[in-house]
Amino acid sequence: MIFLIFILIPIIEISIFITIGSNIGILNTIAIILLTAIVGIFLVRRRGLSLLFSARQNMHDGVMPTNEIKGGIFLLISGLLLITPGFFTDCIGFAIFLKPVQDFISQHAKNYFVSRTRRY
Repeated sequence: MIFLIFILIPIIEISIFITIGSNIGILNTIAIILLTAIVGIFLVRRRGLSLLFSARQNMHDGVMPTNEIKGGIFLLISGLLLITPGFFTDCIGFAIFLKPVQDFISQHAKNYFVSRTRRY
């Protein structure tokens, strides 16, 4: 399954690059890719600092920063996808950056792992 993802994503990205590049031009396409990377870095840095300060405050108060850890994992994935050149990965990265999408993914992951552990 992972092997299939590593093959399909570049194919999707290349086809999107060709389509967009032929419609708006190469320089505009490159400019959009660079702009999304810069915006992504800015957003990830800003959210990361916010998560860090929130985690520090929770630890100072004696509370385990579980939401901040979960947010940090999603932030890492989102950041990696946003700095990867491509429109498809940028869309996924920006989607994962959003809190409702993070909650949706974490709930489904939790349900998956709970159902897997009940079998054994």
